[in-house]
Parts: sequence; structure tokens; C-alpha cells
Amino acid sequence: MAPQSSEVDVLIVGAGPAGLMLATWLSKLKISTRIIDKRNTKVFTGQADGVQCRTVEVFQSFGFAERLVKEGAHINEVAHWEPKEGGGIQRTKRTPDNEPGTSRFPHAVLTQGRIERFMLDAMREFNDLEVHRSIQPTSLSIDPSLVSDFTSHAISVTLRHLSEEEATPTQVGTVANGLFRSNLLTDEEADANPPPNANGDVGKEEIVKAKFVVGCDGARSWVRKQLDLHLEGDSANTYWGVLDALVITDFPDIRLKCTMHSHDAGSILIVPRERDLVRLYVQLGHTEEGERVDRTKVTPESILATAQRIMAPYKIETPYVEWFTCYEIGQRICPKVTLDERVFIAGDAFHTHSPKAGQGMNVSMMDTYNLGWKLAHVLQGKADTSILKTYQDERHQTAQELIDLDYRLSRMFSAKPSTGADDKTGVSLEEFEAFFKSVGKWASGTAAQYKSGVLVEKTGATDVAKGLPLGMRFESHQVVSIADARPWHIGDRLESDGRWRIIIFAGDVRIASQKAQLEKVAAYLDSPSGPLRTYTPPNADIDSVIETLTIISNPRISIEPNDFPEILWPAKGEFGCRDYHKLYADDESWFSGKGEAYKHLGIDTETGCIAVVRPDQTVSLTCRLEEHELLGEFRRGD
Repeated sequence: MAPQSSEVDVLIVGAGPAGLMLATWLSKLKISTRIIDKRNTKVFTGQADGVQCRTVEVFQSFGFAERLVKEGAHINEVAHWEPKEGGGIQRTKRTPDNEPGTSRFPHAVLTQGRIERFMLDAMREFNDLEVHRSIQPTSLSIDPSLVSDFTSHAISVTLRHLSEEEATPTQVGTVANGLFRSNLLTDEEADANPPPNANGDVGKEEIVKAKFVVGCDGARSWVRKQLDLHLEGDSANTYWGVLDALVITDFPDIRLKCTMHSHDAGSILIVPRERDLVRLYVQLGHTEEGERVDRTKVTPESILATAQRIMAPYKIETPYVEWFTCYEIGQRICPKVTLDERVFIAGDAFHTHSPKAGQGMNVSMMDTYNLGWKLAHVLQGKADTSILKTYQDERHQTAQELIDLDYRLSRMFSAKPSTGADDKTGVSLEEFEAFFKSVGKWASGTAAQYKSGVLVEKTGATDVAKGLPLGMRFESHQVVSIADARPWHIGDRLESDGRWRIIIFAGDVRIASQKAQLEKVAAYLDSPSGPLRTYTPPNADIDSVIETLTIISNPRISIEPNDFPEILWPAKGEFGCRDYHKLYADDESWFSGKGEAYKHLGIDTETGCIAVVRPDQTVSLTCRLEEHELLGEFRRGD
């Protein structure tokens, strides 16, 4: 009997954070999607936990940031502890976790299982999408005659349904742990007991034909292997234990993020967690070249014993351990991330590194946040397939920056403290603290910047909004609705719904010449050659592909909504109601002060500017109001 066959636009392999972020995007945009995972259940304890500011902003754009902010522990301050002369450790400095003003959202810490739950709930709400579990792909092929036809289901993937035993990870010991997925396993060990071949009595097979396949299936990615791609990099020959536990201690900073170096017992990174838990990253030892660590000898007790030596004279007890694992520091990256822009890899399948910078889950989700809308644009006919090439360029650049940062940071963590100016092998306190502070902006996720290309255009004036650098995320500040006086963060108007935004900072429209300039911009947008009319499908609302938001610098009550050209607050929907949610002022709110958006973004309050923002909230173009015809020339990948 032939295997059952089905068709789907996008097949996602792997339901970790990267896969779920992609599934959330595609379900929001109503793209035919299937997501599979070989595990029989999602993560409940342990694994990744830190959600950086930029990632929280993205969660806000999907509507579930509040859940994270409410449940998670907030990381506000970092305490640095170093060896004390005569023995023991001492606090040497306190620094903010993120540079003040980086984002309106905190760096939050919450177990990966809850973060996955937020996305699973969103997928179901957006398009009734669920993960299909206990399923393993066994073969992948691409029809060469169809590969250039992006409307075709050119990819065939055979799937095999696993038994409960096959889909359940093998645990070591009685405490929940991640040793079965630790990077201390070799590929040979990980593949030592693969699911048996289907032979009619093992499990059902099916064939899925897809237009795109995305491998989000971890560091030992099956999808990556099918593309004959490999991670490249090295290891620092230092291994660390990780422990999530309730902690009883006389150490005063247990509810702060702490970096800690001891005289000769190693280093610790302490991260406070939700539900009064604490995560300890504990340096366990070094290995020689080619030496292997026996994972079975890494236990909660051995991790805690090392932590106690490092933290002496402070005492630490763990009456309850929720999860633990062990890993070896290493940085590896795959030079190529796609085959013919049909099959892609993302997350740990694309890059691996240590947890020290708190970036693994965040950068993985940002990979697929970058990719998701581009796949949807191609599938919906909104853009040419050339935009898919930008995934390799943009995300490989970001991943390499992370690898370079993590390489330096992890070696500083693992090195012994310097004993003086002549010690070339140790790390000095001043050097470590300076570097830790210098990478804060990047670590928050807000400093990633894509280079000029198809989707980041430098044809307009780039000096009209110094706070909105091209290729970086749009920095949000409060403005006030002209119609109802409600304060809004601009970022809350940039929902992840697949639309581009043209944001007109109109300046002071009390000035006759400035108001006339705004009217010229509006007339162009309303013309047949303008981007709104060009890209809007027949019988669709004028803002269905590109939304226009207007923000004036003069007081809200100095102008009426009726004074604006209709295209800037168009009629929409079945009944043709005016959209008042498109007109704002950089003015003071009755209840929350003034956001000073123009000031923070470096925009002239008299002359203003225009910013084009991609569906992933990346600034693509800035220009003067008089350069408005650039809006029609901007390629958007087509």
C-alpha cells in the first residue's frame, strides 16, 4: 500500500523556539503550514530561559509579551564578584543589565517550556495550527525540473510516525535533565540508536510535498545533513554544568544576575529565575585535545559541590533541583543556510555557541522571524523570490557576530583571574567588566544591523533620523492619538501582520509650507503611481499591504483629523469607517507624560522625515518629505 500523500506550502522540521516562531508567523499570515517534531512532547523544564529585550518586543507584536513579562523574572542588574586577597570572593561592581533606555521591555527569564507555550497558544489562535509530534523525517528530495517554479510543490519529504518509546528521550538519573541532547555527545553517539526502517509493522509512513522546508531541528539537524552542510568551528575544551534549583544561601546577590571568578576553583554565572528558582552555570573543568567528558558522572551533586568551592565562604544548599545538564563550550556556524532558496536551516541547525551571552534561543527565534514574512510574501505573490536570498546574507552576518562575541566572552569566563600585569594567561577584572558592559547593547538584541541590500535601501537621506539607523529595528517611543488622546507606543502599531509601514514624521504642520509638503506626500501616495495603489490588490483595503502612519510634532489639539488628507486616515472595511488610528502627535499625554519621539529618534521637529519599515520592524529606508517619490522606487524585493 502506497504511503499517504499530502501537500503544504511550508513544512517545518523541529518544534523548538526557532520552529515555533516560524509557525507563529506563518499561522498569523494564514500560510498553509505543517510543523513536526520527533519528540512526543514539548519541553517542560530546563533548556533555554533568557528572553532579551528585542525578543520581548517581537512577542509584543504577536500579542503575548504581557504573559512573559508577568511570569518571568526580570534581569535589571549584574553584580560582578572576583577573588578577594587572602581567600574568598568579593563584590567589585554593579552594572545595569542593559544600557538604560535600550527598550521599554525588560530582559526576562522564564523556562523554555513556558515560552513555547505562548507560541503554541498563538499558533492555535491565529490559524488553528498544532505541532504534529512523534514524527521523524526519513528522506528528502527535490524535483530538479520544478525547483525554479516557486508555485510548485517541488520538495518531497517522507515522514515516519514513531512509537512512544522511540519518541521519548532517554534520561540519565532521576532528575529531569538535558544530557540526552548535550553537545558532549558525538554525532555517532547521537545516531547510535536511530528509529528502525519502516517495514510495515513499525509505524505509518507518509509523504509530504512542500514548496518550502525549514530545518529547525537542532545542532544535529537532520535537514542540514540532507543538504550535505556542516557546522564549522571549534571548542574551548572547557565544560560546564547547569542547574535549575531552589537555593538556600547566605550569598547576598542570589536574586541578581552575577558573574563570579574564584582564585582557582573556576567560575559561575548566576541567573535568577521565575518561581524563586535560580540557574547556576558552573565551570566544572578542562579537557585535553581529544579527551571526552563522561556525562554520566555529571550530577546535580557534582555541580553543586563545585559551586560551593567557587562561592566559599558563602554556603549554598539546593533542597529541590528541577533540571540539570552539562555542555562543552564551542562556537560553530554553517557557512550556507539554504539550498536553492527552497530548503532552509535556522536556529541551532545553523549556529551553536555557549549560553553565556544569553543569545541562543533569542537569535534562533530572530532567524525565523526574519525568514517567515519573506516566505509568506513570496507565497502570497507580494514580492519576488529574490527576497529569499536576503535570509542568508542578513542572518549569517548576525550569527557570525554572535559567534565572535561568544568566543571572547566564554573564554573570559573560563580563564583564571589575572595575578598581575605580567600574567598573560589570566583575565583582569577591569578587562572582563569592560567587555561585559560593551556587549550589553548587542546582547539585548537591539543592536543587530543588516547591511544595505535588496531590503535595506540607502538611496534616501540617511541623516534625517539618527535614532533610526537603516537595517536596525524601529525604536519605539510614545506618541498620542490625535483623535482620542490615547497614548501609544509606536511599536504597538507595528503588529506582526505581514504589512509594510510608511511612517511619516510630518514635522510641524502649523507651518504652511510644511503642511503643503505633507499634502504633496499624500497626493503621491494616493496617485496611481504611488506604492499604496500599486501594491494594493483589487477590492482590498488601501492599507492591506502597506500601512501609512502619520506623526506630527506640533500639539495634538492644534489640528483636527479632518485637516489631514483622506489617504492618511482612509475609509476601510465593509462599512467604510474612517481609520482614526493612523494619526498621532508627539505630544504630552494626560496620564503618561511626553514620549519625545522626535528628540529620541533625532528627527527635526520642523521638517520631519519619512521612514519605511519592513514587516519584521526593520528600518528599510529613510528620506526627506520632498524625496517622497523614492517610496515608489523602493524595490521591496520586486
